[in-house]
Amino acid sequence: MVFLLGNDPVGPFLNARHAVYKERGYADQLPTQEELIKLVPAEPNLIRRPIVRWGKRTVIGFDQEALTAMLESR
Repeated sequence: MVFLLGNDPVGPFLNARHAVYKERGYADQLPTQEELIKLVPAEPNLIRRPIVRWGKRTVIGFDQEALTAMLESR
């Protein structure tokens, strides 16, 4: 999990529609990377997917335009 997050903020990786996101108030206060790493095995759907990294670029969630642009720039 750490290799996916790197030094990026955790917010974009989270699924804001997930019940745990809402129950824990992550809209107001995001979890730390350490908290998220412990939570994900129990709640894997809390992470948005797919996560695509190509070099220094990252696309989180299904964003067809961003994925196409990433592929075209390689």
